[in-house]
This record gives sequence, structure tokens and C-alpha cells, in this order.
Amino acid sequence: MKNIRLALIIAAMFIAVNTSFGQSRIGGKVVGVIDGKTVSIEMPNGSQLIAVLQYIEVPEPEQPLHKIAAEHLSALVLDKKVEFRARSITPLKTAGSLFVNNIDIGQQMIRDGAAWYAILEKSGQEAAESATYQSNEALAKTEKRGVWSFENLKPSWEIRAEAEENRRRQERIKLEEAAKMSASAEETPRPPKPVIKRQLNSDSQLWTDLPETKDRLPENFKNVGGLLVGHNAKYNFGMVATPPFRLEVSDKDNRQAVAISIFYFYGEDKLKGQQKIYMITVESESRDWTFLKFNEMTATGENLKINFGKAKRFAYERNSVRKEVLSYRIKRSDLAKIANAENVSVKVGNYSTKVSRDIQMMLGNLLNLVE
Repeated sequence: MKNIRLALIIAAMFIAVNTSFGQSRIGGKVVGVIDGKTVSIEMPNGSQLIAVLQYIEVPEPEQPLHKIAAEHLSALVLDKKVEFRARSITPLKTAGSLFVNNIDIGQQMIRDGAAWYAILEKSGQEAAESATYQSNEALAKTEKRGVWSFENLKPSWEIRAEAEENRRRQERIKLEEAAKMSASAEETPRPPKPVIKRQLNSDSQLWTDLPETKDRLPENFKNVGGLLVGHNAKYNFGMVATPPFRLEVSDKDNRQAVAISIFYFYGEDKLKGQQKIYMITVESESRDWTFLKFNEMTATGENLKINFGKAKRFAYERNSVRKEVLSYRIKRSDLAKIANAENVSVKVGNYSTKVSRDIQMMLGNLLNLVE
């Protein structure tokens, strides 16, 4: 662990010195393959760097070819001298492109059918490089290599999104069962407390902000690159949304678990004609009303400052749990700024949190999809 931390410090120093080149270049030897997209590189000073191949995804452990993908990567890089071009650093790993004799190993994995082109990560990739990755994937798909030899094999990011949705569904079931047990244990049932404003359905669909279209919402959704996409052909109404991202936000004295989602609605309005709406929602569950008095939202970052104003707030109480959903309409141009800015933070009322690159990349994909 000490060596890994030292390697991360050294890699960070390389990046700081070579900012004019856009990425640092680290030479070394691959001494271990952790999985189909992660390797351990021994650097000249003897320390080791955990390096993740950017822009590719490999099958999950429960999917076919998971082990084979790792074996294929081993055949390409193990015990070989490599050049690693780092693009981002976290406390545990560094992401970037890996080269052996000037061959991009990420591209080679895609060309051999051992990996998919990770569409969730392509935001920020140079156009020429992206085109090469797409071309290699198209050839592998045509030739039915590797992951493309299995009919309807889902990309790993869809498997993870489904697993997360299933986890959330199981949590809801457990909460509902616990609430029923608690209610049955009470000898004298308490009278229900008044509903505040309007009650949302269990999935917190945002028809509350668009009452004239609440019956038009699609019933079935497809997972497209981790995004939820639905369309109601009868009314020519549809939506594209990110899955909820769970965040830990904090003020001076408290921490609060919330979920944030980004929505794009489109459809026909009888009076206004074709409508396109972008919206951010913040959902909170707590024993107290968290955003009753203060719910103004702002986003800040490098060369970024956006004030969304106060929320349209919907809330209700059930089984002593108080649920709030805040919605903010937002311009497409402001969403694009958030997707591309560095060090983005969001503040809602008295609470603030950092916006991860995963959320920014998902937001960029949503904007690309609805262009």
C-alpha cells in the first residue's frame, strides 16, 4: 500500500509538470493483471502503480468471458514494457491509456472483442481517438468476436445499472415490510398526519411538475447506456433520465443522504406546441423536514457559477418518515457547463456536495443522446 501511495504521488507530480501535454506519460513494466481492464505497473523506482484502461468495459464476473478478458489482457501486456498515459488520478487507482510498442491496448481489446467501447466514459475523449475506438468496435461486432459472439449480451454498465436498481427495489421492499410490522405492533393506530402539498407516487415521477401530461408518461423504459429512455407514441410524449445518484451532503452539523436525478421531457402542449424541458430533482428522506425553509440550489466550479433559484417542492409524511422532492428547471446550456467544468460542487439550502466525474459523464451522455 505504501508503494502504491508513493506511485500515485509521483504520477501526480508528472501530471503537474506536464500539464501542457494534457496527460502524463509513465514508463514501466506490467507485473500483474488484476482484471480485464486493470493492471499493476512496476515503475523504474520500484514502486507499483494500479492503472485502469480508460474508455473500455469488460464483462462482469457473472457474465461470459469475464475470466477470458483478463487472460487476453495478460497475453497482451504481462511482463512487457509499457507506456501509460494517465488522464485522471484517484486515491486508489489511475485511469488512462496503456501502450505496448505504440499499440493502444484499449483499442486492441475492443478490436479483439474482449471489451466494449465504454460509452459512459467517452465524454472528454478526443474526436479522432473516439472514431478509432468506434471503428474497431464496429469491426469486432461485424466479425462476431468475443463479446459480440453472444447474442444480446448486455454491456457491463447495463448489468451494474440493473443491479443497482434491484438493490434499491429490495431496499424499498424491506422498508415497506418494516413499516407494516411497525404499524401492526401499535395497539392504537395514530391518525394520519396531513399531506403537505401533493403526494408523489412511490417512484417520485415528476408529473407533479407537469400536471397536464401526467397521463402521458411512458409505462415502459429501456436502458440505453445507463440512461432510462421511454416514449408514449399515443401522445408523442417521452423522457430521458439518469438513474438516481445517491449523495452524502453535509452542512456544519449534519449529514443527509439524498438522491439526485436529471430529466429531459419532450412532447406536445395544446397551447404552447412542441415542448422540451430539462430538470434536476433532489430527493430526500429524513425524520425532519430538511428543505422546508431553505432549498435554493447553486452550482459552482472553475469558471462556473449558476443559481437555479428556489425549488418547486413536493413533500409528504408516511410512517414518521418525511420525504421531500425538489425540482428545478434548467437550461440545456447550463447543464452542458456543469458536465464540462472542473471541481463542480452543488449546494441545496444549507447542504453541499461534490459532483463526481461519473455524474458529469452521465450528464454528458444525456445531452449527446437528446441532441
